[in-house]
Formats: sequence, structure tokens, C-alpha cells
Amino acid sequence: MDHLALIVDDDPHTLMLWNAVLKPSGIEVIQAGDGSQALSILEQRTPTILLLDMLMPYVSGQDVLNFVAQTPRLNDMYVVIISAHRQPESAQLSRANAVLLKPIRPVEIRDLIQQAISRPT
Repeated sequence: MDHLALIVDDDPHTLMLWNAVLKPSGIEVIQAGDGSQALSILEQRTPTILLLDMLMPYVSGQDVLNFVAQTPRLNDMYVVIISAHRQPESAQLSRANAVLLKPIRPVEIRDLIQQAISRPT
């Protein structure tokens, strides 16, 4: 099975970090620089894993989570919330499989990716 990761973050350095960690694992990576781009991608594709920054301008991570929750085809997608806040809101946690707090270490990324692709669907 081929795996697809959608990384959503408005920080280009964070996108580069995630991409550098994920590419060697053989996972196809798609990047979105904001929530609007993420929604466009999610309307067309069904990633194995969504790595989602919550604080973005225009269309927030919460807006993306709301779309995911309302789209049955995305029910099995592994959702990782990325937050700078120590306590993400409970609404965010209800759809998240995992939460990573910034700054993120590459080993945390690799561990989560392994969890996402090895879990039964």
C-alpha cells in the first residue's frame, strides 16, 4: 500500500523539516502552506496521515479539522495536530490521533509516521 502524507503549515521552514524527514521513508508528501490549500487537496485526495498546524491565517487548522470530521471518506485518516500551545482545545483533540508540541524533533515525526502506517484500518 502506498502512503500519502499531507503537511499543512504556514511556516516554510517547518514544511522543509517535515519533508526532509518523511521523504526517505518512501511516503509521498504533499505540502499546503495554509488551510485553504489543504481543503483543496483534501477535496481531491485521501492522505494516510494529515500533519496539521492549528494557527494559520485565513483558514485555520480548526476549519480543516471541521472539514475532515464532516467528510466520511477521511474517517480513517491519521490526524496529527501541531500546536505551540501546551493545551490544545478539546474540540481539536476529538479528531486527533496525536498532538505534537512545537518545537518538534525529527524522531517524533518518524515515530508518528510509523504508528500511522502500521495501524490496522
